[in-house]
Amino acid sequence: MVFESAQQILYLITLIAAGFTALAGLSVVHRFTLKKTALSYSNVFVFIFALLAFGYSCFALAELTWYLIFEVFDQFPSVSMPDFYWVIGSVSLLIAFTTFSLYMFKQHKSLGKGSLFLFLGGAVFAGILYFALSGTVVDLSKGKGHLFLGYFYPIASALILVASASVYLFFEKVEHFGKFLMYLLFANLAFFIGDVLYTYYSFKSVYGITGVLSDVLYIAAYLLCTLAFVSILRKVKMQTENRG
Repeated sequence: MVFESAQQILYLITLIAAGFTALAGLSVVHRFTLKKTALSYSNVFVFIFALLAFGYSCFALAELTWYLIFEVFDQFPSVSMPDFYWVIGSVSLLIAFTTFSLYMFKQHKSLGKGSLFLFLGGAVFAGILYFALSGTVVDLSKGKGHLFLGYFYPIASALILVASASVYLFFEKVEHFGKFLMYLLFANLAFFIGDVLYTYYSFKSVYGITGVLSDVLYIAAYLLCTLAFVSILRKVKMQTENRG
């Protein structure tokens, strides 16, 4: 009963945090596209942050529909509309962080090594995770949709985490706001662990402490993303005012 009560509260907090992340991300994209600001940053960064904002907006829609199904219709959402938004959002984030990595490796004349790092790192990480899930978590007797999502979420999060690892290598090279990108890296780590825990408890059909930890990590991830976007927004605004 205690966990069920916490579940309702945590879902609501997660929804609010995801909404803040989406709004903050869209605000950064808007700031980057203003004439006074856009000239200072590569179009690649505008593209990357547009993908990030879109991805987190999809996550926010997923959290909203998940909350409505759970709270209003009193059902546990299983392979439904929220998953469509999460899958689209995850793909958008993966493209964004991969683009960032390839761009930074290219700028610093190590594109070949960087591409090899991304490919091998992602393949090894995803492969290990796939076999780990198959052997300990995923129930092969479940429906195809459930099985697909059981593998997709943690593996997609793992690939996003690997793609964003280059943030650690190059955050000092990104003028004005590079250090704030580290928040996104830590957020990706929280999303990854949260997805692994979510996959575990969704297949075991028991929320419990695992579900609580998963939701707490999701909330922390969204808050870190919001902090990153708000910090970038303030820094860019400050730079624009100083120039003006």
